Amino acid sequence: MRHHRGILGGLLLVVAGILFLLNNIGMLPTGFWWALLDLWPALIIILGLDIIAEYSHSNLTAYAMYAAEALLLITVVLYAWSFPYEQAPSFLQYFPFLHVLENVMHGFYLS
Repeated sequence: MRHHRGILGGLLLVVAGILFLLNNIGMLPTGFWWALLDLWPALIIILGLDIIAEYSHSNLTAYAMYAAEALLLITVVLYAWSFPYEQAPSFLQYFPFLHVLENVMHGFYLS
């Protein structure tokens, strides 16, 4: 059995770095972080694809899983970018401590 090294860690770091940079220069819409928070199940899917790719028997399967990871991550980011709401989603009423995140996300600009 072949063992491939996963790309998930590096891919998430690159995407997170780009998103934080765009946030710091004011290019992200105001509802972006909340929409991204709503899409957390996509990270489980991406993690599953990475595990499948790591233990696949063929290089073709591994590369297909890596491509699917990247495509799903890009799709999630683009969907969150286009999401219209500007305030916290309604499920946060059950988790009031998460409103601290709202203040952090809106005040995450470098001066």
